[in-house]
Amino acid sequence: AAALKAQLSPQIKAVGVFVNEAPETVAWLLQENIIDLAQLHGQEDAAYIARLRRLTDKPILQAFRVENAASLAAAAKSPADFVLLDSGAGGTGTVFNWKLLKGFPRPYFLAGGLDAGNAAAAIARLHPYAVDVSSGIETDGRKDPAKMAAFAAAVRNT
Repeated sequence: AAALKAQLSPQIKAVGVFVNEAPETVAWLLQENIIDLAQLHGQEDAAYIARLRRLTDKPILQAFRVENAASLAAAAKSPADFVLLDSGAGGTGTVFNWKLLKGFPRPYFLAGGLDAGNAAAAIARLHPYAVDVSSGIETDGRKDPAKMAAFAAAVRNT
């Protein structure tokens, strides 16, 4: 991970994605500047985030599966610096009901079913803080350079 980060432009933030990882491991990666932001996708709760905050002051992003108004209410209350709103457990390639986002009270990362064909419309309609993509830039389960470039172009042109 450190070798990959060294190849990135300093303007690009390296995000570590974790599922129920020990907070000490996440904090170490952040403190060593191997990653710039921790993205939590497991059952990490407020106590976990508080413990992680005692170990590092780096940004924390907590992912939420948007199913209904109650799931969005939980996301709105998250003690994380940022929330990521997704349609599933990640990489499902499906879009959730964006109408649920009306009036969401904090900046969010939008995920779930995004690709080069719908990213611009999502940004224009929803004004997320950031967008997150995974399966939308894959071909046969592998990241596709052409799809990555098309997605980045769609986002940058919006």
